[in-house]
Amino acid sequence: STEFGSSPATPHHGDDGASVTTEASNLKLKWDGFAVQPPTRITFCLPHQREVFDFYRKPWVQVAVAVLICSNFIFNCAEKEWDPYTNQLRPQLWRWGEFAFNLFFLIELLVNFYGLGFAFWRYNAAWNLFDLVVVSIGCLTMAEAFAPAFLPGSLSLIRNLRAFRIFRLFKRVKSLNKIIKSLVRAIPGVFHAFLIQIIVMCIYAIIGVDLFHMKGADGEYTTYNENVLRGVCTEEEVDDGLCSLNISVSSVTARGFTYGEEYFGTFFRALYTLFQVLTGESWAEAIARPAVMGTTQAIGPALFYVSFILICQIVLINVVVAVLLDKMVEDDGTPDKAQTMADKIRELLNERHGSLEDMFRGWDTNDTGSLSKSEFRDALFSMGYNGPSKVLDRLFTSISITGEIPFADLDRLVSMPTPRPKGSVKDEVFALRDELKSDLARIEADLACHRQWLQKELLC
Repeated sequence: STEFGSSPATPHHGDDGASVTTEASNLKLKWDGFAVQPPTRITFCLPHQREVFDFYRKPWVQVAVAVLICSNFIFNCAEKEWDPYTNQLRPQLWRWGEFAFNLFFLIELLVNFYGLGFAFWRYNAAWNLFDLVVVSIGCLTMAEAFAPAFLPGSLSLIRNLRAFRIFRLFKRVKSLNKIIKSLVRAIPGVFHAFLIQIIVMCIYAIIGVDLFHMKGADGEYTTYNENVLRGVCTEEEVDDGLCSLNISVSSVTARGFTYGEEYFGTFFRALYTLFQVLTGESWAEAIARPAVMGTTQAIGPALFYVSFILICQIVLINVVVAVLLDKMVEDDGTPDKAQTMADKIRELLNERHGSLEDMFRGWDTNDTGSLSKSEFRDALFSMGYNGPSKVLDRLFTSISITGEIPFADLDRLVSMPTPRPKGSVKDEVFALRDELKSDLARIEADLACHRQWLQKELLC
């Protein structure tokens, strides 16, 4: 068997291991536009497994699979647009077309599984498991090309899950994969924002049931106007029945319920009504105005709905959006592995900087006055470093130009300042603002000193 890449558990590698690691690095550069990066370590023990692995990882193969996924999605949309009925006009076309797509996806899954071997279950495991479930469901529907009633009853609904195949595209396209990861990372913050939103809506639902559940209970409600105050008619005309200050309006809805019974009859009916208000769908005319116009004191219902819109729709919904955007633009917090290892190496050297010269002599086993790559690697392993050796080789290359490290260069490595860790966009802005304030304060102090010096010179 042969291995691809390196593993932290086996830090010592010879020349062959270094060449394989270089090949993995070059392969990753070719994969810049794809979300699926090649794994760092695979044991090839099956016949032609390496060739299958390299073939499946070719960019044109991944593009072909992505095109196949999109084509299958368009095929499903076309079926539901032109032949959506139970008794389809062209059942053989759709069944055999679906059979062909399922066959292609099955072959693609088997090729991926054979190329990865046992790494299929630990490398990109979530997406691989999703592929396995979707393709397995597709295999069940393949039998319908030969036996249309193969999935009887409610089991036939499993065919609807084939629409989720388009999600397989998200693991291949880097930009889509980044959005999905950002959404997943934003779930905790958005969940708490939604929780606050739901609590406020529940409070309003309880109040709404108390205020409006009996509105129009007798089949009608009365609207009140101010025709006398507006000068439309006089009180005498009202007394004579020539002008009315109120009108009886039916409170029965299109579903046969009264206004209070349908919209605020129970807690969950009220909660759903408030969700309709939150979406802005015909809430003012159908829900709010009967309550506002059906009472002599409209201030209560008006305050109820206006305050709900201000708090939930304008404030809390925007809080949810703000939290979502903040988490999406925030750095994912994953440290750069190579930089972290280099920092750890620098810390190991800093701990023993006092006896660095004595240590250097002990590391220089061939007494040449400089360290070779193998001496540098063995020395750091002896100090307790247990990471991958490729990090040590990368660090050695960044220090040495000639292929050896003299004592002066090693001392310079220890004296290197540790770079400031990268934070979120907000943290970077705050850090930049603090630096500008510090520079501005220093400039103002210098100007004040020069001003004092000039004043002294003028007085003299």
